[in-house]
Amino acid sequence: MALNNSYRFIQKVRLILKIRFFLVAILVSGLAWSATPKKVEKINNPDTQDSRADLEFVASAGNYAITKNAYEESLRAALANGQKDTPELRRAVKEELINRALIAQAAEAEGLADAPEFKDKLAQARQNLLVQAYIEEFFRKEPITEEELRNEYERQKKLLGEGGGATQYQVSQIVVANESEAILLISRLEKGESFAGLARQYSIDASKKDGGLVGWVSPGQLPKALADQIVSYGKGDFTKAPIQVQTGWLIVRVDDKRSGKILSYDSVRKELSKSLSQQYIGEIIRRLRSTTKVVQ
Repeated sequence: MALNNSYRFIQKVRLILKIRFFLVAILVSGLAWSATPKKVEKINNPDTQDSRADLEFVASAGNYAITKNAYEESLRAALANGQKDTPELRRAVKEELINRALIAQAAEAEGLADAPEFKDKLAQARQNLLVQAYIEEFFRKEPITEEELRNEYERQKKLLGEGGGATQYQVSQIVVANESEAILLISRLEKGESFAGLARQYSIDASKKDGGLVGWVSPGQLPKALADQIVSYGKGDFTKAPIQVQTGWLIVRVDDKRSGKILSYDSVRKELSKSLSQQYIGEIIRRLRSTTKVVQ
């Protein structure tokens, strides 16, 4: 039920660092790190020290110190991806952070941090993190209430109307920033690569964490360009050409079909929350656009 809004408004970008474990065979040998956090005078760049007196660190690698906060955030990301919290996982997370620090220092030593393309990527990453922080702070101050969710449920019931008995589609999506990337991903899908895997790796949509899964929708809830196509799709079919939407370029797959019906509030509450969140984010964008000069 929430897909229409996700196409019309900007998606919340979630940039959580994914832990990619190195094979044990290539882990740097001879490094034995204590699990007990230690105090360190300087971190990474001595010119950018944190103002707090007592930062905790779990390891250091050359000129880099790995903060307890960075370690715990990476551990949470691993757990969110289905890993079990074990001593082995905790050691692997720490080793991965150490390895990344070593490679980062090697890249800096070769002057890669001064390359224009790197600076562009760094600026984009900073912007994405600021977007995430702004949206999270907005919903912390103004959380969505149960009454608002109930009202949204009633609104979407009316949207289905008499079409509540029409065919509904369970869909997954991949959203990327440009058309050429979308075309390349479609080519990879046609060769048999996993839709969910590509969504997790490349999609800029919040649904990436679920392998691109959006949920059940009716054609009337979709952008017209997609609604005209999806009625002819069978289970497993996906768009053969990307569709441009406000948030980027869209690839959609039909995971299943059913005779439409209005689901209970409890069964769709999570999707309603996502839908309403996107509406509010859209309002934020419209307000900012109305008060800021934009040149294209």
